[in-house]
Amino acid sequence: MNLKFQNLQIDPTDPFSKDLLNRKPEIENLSTLISNLNSPAVLAIDSPWGTGKTTFIKMWEAFLQNNGIESLYFNAWATDFSEDPLISFLGEMNDGLSKLISSSAESTEAWERAKNIGATLAKKGIPALIKIATAGVIDAEKIIEDEASKVMESLTGDILNDYFRQKSAIAEFHEALTKLIAESKIKPIVIFVDELDRCRPTYAISLLERIKHLFNIEGLVFILSLDKSQLCHSISAVYGYNFDSESYLRRFFDFEYQLKRPEIKGYVKALFSALELDKLHEPRKKYDQLRYDLEHLENVFLMLAERLNLPPREIEQLLANINLALRTAKENEFVYPALLTFLVITKNKRPAVYRNYVSPLEKETTIIDYFYELMPEPLRYKSFECALIEGFLVAAKVDRYGRSESSETYVTHQRNLADETATPETREYSRKVVNIANNPSNRGYGLDLGALVERIEMISRFQFEQSDG
Repeated sequence: MNLKFQNLQIDPTDPFSKDLLNRKPEIENLSTLISNLNSPAVLAIDSPWGTGKTTFIKMWEAFLQNNGIESLYFNAWATDFSEDPLISFLGEMNDGLSKLISSSAESTEAWERAKNIGATLAKKGIPALIKIATAGVIDAEKIIEDEASKVMESLTGDILNDYFRQKSAIAEFHEALTKLIAESKIKPIVIFVDELDRCRPTYAISLLERIKHLFNIEGLVFILSLDKSQLCHSISAVYGYNFDSESYLRRFFDFEYQLKRPEIKGYVKALFSALELDKLHEPRKKYDQLRYDLEHLENVFLMLAERLNLPPREIEQLLANINLALRTAKENEFVYPALLTFLVITKNKRPAVYRNYVSPLEKETTIIDYFYELMPEPLRYKSFECALIEGFLVAAKVDRYGRSESSETYVTHQRNLADETATPETREYSRKVVNIANNPSNRGYGLDLGALVERIEMISRFQFEQSDG
């Protein structure tokens, strides 16, 4: 029994065996691009939270390895406990590029030299002056007045000498790494930096500056996986919200690429299979009133996921909650999957609308307006599931004597049926809604909203560990 989705494990020998989002064409095309790039280069892979960036990066790394391109994966968020990202980064390089480093005595010597210089640089840190003088990463006018004043005051004696020593150390570091790459005869070496936008703002900024200053070396290609808008927000938190963080970021990137929006239908089907919902539903098929529950669930979930443009991570979380709710029900119990799905998603996306609907003192008017907003007339009239949702929403809110006439929505659909000027599509849709509202269980039973809400509230008390990506 699968209650939640597991982090996707990439098969290093077949990276695309679990490619649910059809990322293979993108990875193949981008791999051709980086093999033709003049290094050094930095490519930013920009995509919002929850769209599968980590899975994309890990598939890409495995694909490159299978095609003879040396690569290294560095999870920035997993190392932001370190005060200086250079130490963590050199440690990951030491492990990830061990074969390359030990390929010859010259390579080993070059790496040891680079590592020792890097450790020295990490201890002292690059002063604010280098940020300005070496690469022009931050314009002088962007630095607030008191910081600029401190920098100018420091340009004396030992501080100035220390600056020159560090500048010389950076040059030696470049030379040692350049020798290592030359000895390996492997170009390019691709270094993936993931989860940058989840790091502490100061750590993320420091890592970007280290890459720009220290690793701007022929033969190295950096691929940074990030949510650019979130990273801009982090930078603004450090430098001030009037700071032009987007322009600042562009100075670190040679290219930016936005991940293609995944095709949702195939992804949702794959997730249904992963959760074994077909096995869960199998015993229910012997009950006439429940045999189509899985079909309605899949159609409603897919319809809403597409209309709301849900990212993959959010699709996973919502479906995991719905799966949990279904597994708390007996095989012959009415759970109204179409309505359950709509309410779970509404609770997540429009909590005020959900709270209004489940309140005993409120009618269904507000949630029907939201439903119409999501599914305008042309779409509603083409979908049986839309009539099913609307009919259930009405049935769950009839008065305690079961009189549907107490519902404004029900009365409107009755008028449509009596209106000979109404379009055939309108009358047919209203007919379906009225029939479902009158007999939601197809057995003459009413719909117990209280029991459904209790189930939804129960699953909301479960916490699922977030997967990577």
